[in-house]
Formats: sequence, C-alpha cells, structure tokens
Amino acid sequence: MNNLFNNIRIVLVEPSHSGNVGSTARAMLNMGLTNLWLVNPKKGIDDEAIALSCHATEVVKNAKIVANLVEALEGVDYVVGTSARVRRVSLPIEPISKVATNILSKIQKSDEKVAILFGRERTGLLNEELLMSNVHAYIPSNEGYTSLNLAQAVQLVAYEIYKQAVEISDLKQVPEYNHLHKKASVKELQGLYQHFEDSMVQSGFLDKNKPGHVMDKIRRLFQRSELESQEVNILRGFLTSLNNQDKLG
Repeated sequence: MNNLFNNIRIVLVEPSHSGNVGSTARAMLNMGLTNLWLVNPKKGIDDEAIALSCHATEVVKNAKIVANLVEALEGVDYVVGTSARVRRVSLPIEPISKVATNILSKIQKSDEKVAILFGRERTGLLNEELLMSNVHAYIPSNEGYTSLNLAQAVQLVAYEIYKQAVEISDLKQVPEYNHLHKKASVKELQGLYQHFEDSMVQSGFLDKNKPGHVMDKIRRLFQRSELESQEVNILRGFLTSLNNQDKLG
C-alpha cells in the first residue's frame, strides 16, 4: 500500500505558517502519505515545523520546496484541487469519497502520479490555480463556519483515501497497465492548451486580449476527456499542420 501512496503528492500552495506545515506532515503520515510539496512557502522548514510534525519529522525534512505551482505539478498525471466552498469555475465538483475512489483507481490500475492541492490558510486556491486541476474536490462543512485548518483539510482527504485503500486491499490483483495508453501529464496538457490558444488567436477566432472564457471551456473539454499522451501529440500535430497551411496561404 505504501508503494502506491508514493504516487500521491500533497501540495501546499504558499502556506504562511510553518507550524501548519508540520501539522500537515503529521496528518499525512497518520494515513501513510509521505510525499509533501511546498509552493513558495512564507517560511522555510524551521523549528516550529519540526516540533509540530511530532514523529513525522522525515516528511517535513524531505519536503520539496518549489517556486510555483507549475513546478509542483511536473510529472503529474492527475490533479485534484480542494476547497471548503463551491467555486464558480468550469470544473466538475465531486465529493471527497468519489475523488478518493478515482485516485486509488488511477494509481493502482495505471500507475499514475496524482497531486492534491491545498490553498493558502486565509484565501485558499486562486481560481486560476484551481483551473489547473482535473477535478474540484469540495470539502463540505457547516455553512455558518466553513473555515478548516490546513492540516484538518489534509487529514480529511488523506483519511478517505486510506480508508478506501484498506477496504480494497484484499481484492484481486488489478490488471497490468498498458503503457501504450499512458495518460497525458499536466505539462503535456498545459502545452496543448497554449497551442490551442495560440492557434485560435492566429486564426482570428480568439481575441488575444480576452481568451479567458473560451479557453476555460477548452480546458474543461479536454480535462473531462482525460487525454492520453499519444492523443495530445496527434492534436498538436494537427494544429501545427493548420498553422503551417495558414502561413503558406
């Protein structure tokens, strides 16, 4: 089980308190998760982070610190964005239980790398950060007080994943994954979206100063499709061919 959990990356975006990083590490290790990434944290790994991690000091010490979210998603195949409130973004909204089921399916059957994003303590994820996700995992709470401590939010998600992993651990072995059908990585998808935007601007279909609404729909379309790497290459090849024809014409 722990080997599978190595495919799950917990990503904290701009955490402001090092104590929350330590508490998050403790919550992770309780549920068998050890892969912690920090995006532009306000403080580094300090004594407070170590102290509040309790016996999860190795999780804190081995945390990877990167400058931006794109770096944190390098090599990732599937991204889950979390929020304590429903956002008006064009992403499917799913309960944590369903998200956990999908995550386990992906790492067991396809050996996919999964990142789960948690936002800033006060404001959460920005909408543009949430839109880098494949799915929006909504953590329901009391409407009168929706504020969840960062470590509590991580604990809730990690618990649901661990619980379901224990429940299915005795099931028959899943079939081997066919690497000819490898899912497109986040980096590949971001490249495809940019290629589409550039092509649509070049053709005059899209206003380069106002790409947002149309591009949100394009992203939503392909995120729902869960494209494979080979399919991304075909689409980009097609776009390149069209662009070359426009230049010749």
